Amino acid sequence: MTSTAIKKFLGGMMIALVSVTVLAQPDTVAMEDANQKLEEIFTEVNAFTSEVRFGAEDVESLIDLWAEYEELGGTDDEETIDFDAILADSRYRSWASSHGLVAEDWLRKTARISMVLYREQMLEAAAEMPDQMRQQMEMIEQQRDQVGEEIYEQMKASMEASVQYAEMIAEQVKLLPVPTAAEAAVLDEYREVLITLMMDDDEDYEDYEDDEDYEDYEDDEDYQE
Repeated sequence: MTSTAIKKFLGGMMIALVSVTVLAQPDTVAMEDANQKLEEIFTEVNAFTSEVRFGAEDVESLIDLWAEYEELGGTDDEETIDFDAILADSRYRSWASSHGLVAEDWLRKTARISMVLYREQMLEAAAEMPDQMRQQMEMIEQQRDQVGEEIYEQMKASMEASVQYAEMIAEQVKLLPVPTAAEAAVLDEYREVLITLMMDDDEDYEDYEDDEDYEDYEDDEDYQE
């Protein structure tokens, strides 16, 4: 799974979180399934990256080669991760060789850089979630008389489910690699550039709009303004 597939997988998890709220249909099975998938992929990432450490030269290499690396694409299955398959891919090995890279070492370090940042960003988002949810609950309370008791209870239940889901994600993301002090110092220098490269909101939004659930609730008269 390249960075593109990893980003789409994580983006899908966040879309699922939004869907729980908007559809007002808390789905315990879906949450448990997503939780299991997150645990599997994060555990695999941590195992793959645990033996390497990155420095400034590794981050600079990733930044310089990012566009080419993205063009290699992801895997057909974006809900699993198979680093062995990537390393066995002749396209990736030829590309790495053409840039004088040690294919396995570069992939391990690239994955570590990417996922250390994802861990950081997702934990920051989780920390902001309580305030956001409190504001949403206040809005729901204000709409109680307008929407009626049944819809109010559905909206309240969906919000509570979203909080539970966000807490699950925040807990699982702790499985991702934790940077050393030296790596953290490198990230402080390159964070802005890396985040710009890795977290393209426009792409995530396009994926969100293409989701079948998005089309369903976009057309739902109960949630039209």
